Order: sequence, then C-alpha cells, then structure tokens
Amino acid sequence: MALDPLFGVTVSDEAFGERFLALHKQLFASTEQEFNDVTTHIYTPPKGLFQVDHSFFHDGANWHFFYVTGDMTLSDIHTAAMAKADWETASKNTVEPGIGHAVGKTLFELEYKEMIKPPMQGDYDYITRSNGWVFRYGGRYGMIYGVRGKGGFVGFSLMWSDDLETWTPGDDNPIFGPPDWAPQGTTCKDVHVIEHEGRFLLYYITGDHDGYCCIALKSTQDWAQFDDHGVVFRSAPMMRGTLGIESPLVIHRDGLWHLFFTYGIGLWHAVSPSPQSFVRARKHSFNVGSGFYLLGAFHATELVQDSDGNWWLTTDRKEETRALNRKAGRLCYRGSYEDEKTLEEGLYLSRIRWEGDQPILEKPQGN
Repeated sequence: MALDPLFGVTVSDEAFGERFLALHKQLFASTEQEFNDVTTHIYTPPKGLFQVDHSFFHDGANWHFFYVTGDMTLSDIHTAAMAKADWETASKNTVEPGIGHAVGKTLFELEYKEMIKPPMQGDYDYITRSNGWVFRYGGRYGMIYGVRGKGGFVGFSLMWSDDLETWTPGDDNPIFGPPDWAPQGTTCKDVHVIEHEGRFLLYYITGDHDGYCCIALKSTQDWAQFDDHGVVFRSAPMMRGTLGIESPLVIHRDGLWHLFFTYGIGLWHAVSPSPQSFVRARKHSFNVGSGFYLLGAFHATELVQDSDGNWWLTTDRKEETRALNRKAGRLCYRGSYEDEKTLEEGLYLSRIRWEGDQPILEKPQGN
C-alpha cells in the first residue's frame, strides 16, 4: 500500500538505513530479557478483579491509570456462551463490564478509585464495555473505549467528561468497527492513541481476508470523521501464547517511529521512518530493509514518558506464566480461567534505558 501523503517519512531512507543497521547489530549481541530480572510489581486490582490492557493519562498533577477489568472467574462461562452465540448468558457473565480507574502522584503510588461502567446503549455494546483511552480535545476530556455486542460486533465508542470523574457517552456510538477491507465477524479492539501534528492516530487490531492478524490505522482531527489508512503490520496467527497480534502501541522518538505489540510468546518491537508502515522492502543489496524482534515474555504493555524524560514500560505477567506452564507441560488453554488468572496480580513496571534505538529494560530502583 502506498504511503498516505499525510504520513511522510520523518527521517530519510539513508538515515533510517543507518539506524536500522545499528539496531540490527545490537540485537546480534543481546538476547531477550527475563521478566523477573527487569520488573517490579506496582499495582494490584481489588480482590476478585483483574487488570490487563491499559493506558495512562497525566492531568498535570496525577497519573490516571485506565484498564480492562472484571471478574476473571467468569471467563469459562463467558467463553462458552460466546462460542455458542448465547449473547444473553455472555452479557450476564461478562468478564469486562467496565474500565478500572486508579490514580497516583507517581507510577509507584497508584490507588484504585473506581470502575467506570458506561451505560449499555444498544446491541453493539451488549456484551462488554472496556479498554479506555483518555485524550484532550475541544477543552474537555474524551475516552475511546472498546465494545462488544450481539452478533459478534466489536468496535469502539466515545465518552466525554469535564473533570475525569463524570462521563457521558457520545450520541453517535459506536464510532467505528472493523474496516471495510476486513472479513465479516473479525475482531476490532485494543486501541492505542497518539497525537501528532494536530491529528490523532488510532492504532488497533483486526484481521484480513488472507487470515492474517493486522495492526491497522485510522486517524481523526475532530473525533467525528475517521480516515482509514489500512494495515501498518500483519502476520499469521501464533500457535503458542497469544494467538493473534494484540495491544499495539506506537511512540515517536528522535524522528523514528517505534511499534510494540503482544504476539505469541511475548512482546515484539519494530521501527520505521513512517507511522503508516512497519515493514519495508530492501532497496539495495546492502540495505537490510526492516523487521521485528522479541523483547521477552511481556504482555499487554504500554510505554510512558514522565516529566523528567524517563521512559517506563508497564506489563502484566501473563506470558511469563504461560512460559512456565509450557515448561511444566501444564495445559492451561487460552481463554480459560487457569490461563487468565495471572491477570489478577495486576501491573508490573520496568524502566527503559535507550541504547540508540534499542530499549533496554531495567528493574526500577526505589521510587
């Protein structure tokens, strides 16, 4: 797919080639990082609830932590009901009834505040309402959140607030579902939002007619009209760990775009000179093009930068637990409570030290 003129490259081909080659060489002299060596536990959800995909928003004084939550012990009932298209049972036993919200002065001081429960607005959000991402627009706060409904619909809705406490659902929900180029019934979830040059870039996951898992991109300037920019990355489903691509996140650092995503046995990383494509063809025999690599057994991650310029990675321990189960020959099949219960532990934190364009994870020292 040709690059949209809205998204020209931010570094030249020559500069990107040099930086990519430097990163490629670094990866030949390093390996995946071990979960326990580089993380510290910082947040536990209330008893009986879990925490997984999440986002952060800083209001100038506090960090606000928004995350997927619910009662994971319902997962076996819910999964079985969804498989049979029993929407009523799935709704009554939903594992994602709303958005968890915690607040803290620092990432080490997060305290649970509430579960935000958007009211059901129609068949499209009959099953779940979760995974919120907060942004500023038009003098107020917006939240885009995931919805799932009857007939297998998945997509996104909006809420608005003046104070980050009282939320009112938008009038035009859902704002979008799977793109026209995706097959009917495919997924559309796990949004990540980044603002760049007056435009909001929305990265989310879906699938295509070839059976590939896709990270797709939409953009908007007004949260009313959304432009579709197609696929930025795709790959075949994995047989171990996370089946499809999940939890995409993108950052723009020193002119380069970094894509991170959960897939298979952990967290993967790719770089690009453009926010629209993270796979590039080789132009010359000496140009290695582009690719992606495994950081380690991290799951549903986010990257945040604090006011002092420090970078942090947040994660849960799900893929680490899955790796231990595989080594022990223990069958905890995907979607079962035995597979998901690690999410009840909550959030872990790692500090990032950048060596060029390679993120090196380190265990935080103190707070």
